[in-house]
Amino acid sequence: MQTSITSKFEGNFFNNRDVKFAKALNDSLLDISQVGAKRVKDQLYRGHGLQTGYLRASVHGGLVKNFHAQIDAGQLEKGRNVEYANWVEGVSVKNQVSRFKGYKMFYKTFQYLRRVPKEVKDIMEFHIRKNLN
Repeated sequence: MQTSITSKFEGNFFNNRDVKFAKALNDSLLDISQVGAKRVKDQLYRGHGLQTGYLRASVHGGLVKNFHAQIDAGQLEKGRNVEYANWVEGVSVKNQVSRFKGYKMFYKTFQYLRRVPKEVKDIMEFHIRKNLN
């Protein structure tokens, strides 16, 4: 009885480019989420959502899991968002029945990052070059 095994491999399997690329993407997402968190914080100032500074100090950006970053009002650092963050953002049930419609800081930041500004492109390029070269 004769046995034959044929295998065909294509691509760069032994140079860890996929691991390096994954690291580059995760590093990029982490930096982009921190840029976004700073942008949210910059929208909170005295007379515009800032009274004690607690909400502003609770806003953080970070990596949740592989290829998944998030900007939130306390979830990453404290385990749950600041209770009144939804109201200040404008997505609470209370906003529907009050005059205050919220500041939409997270939404505006999302819209900004969605347009992929030069700052985001530069972050991605930096991490890809750093990890793949």
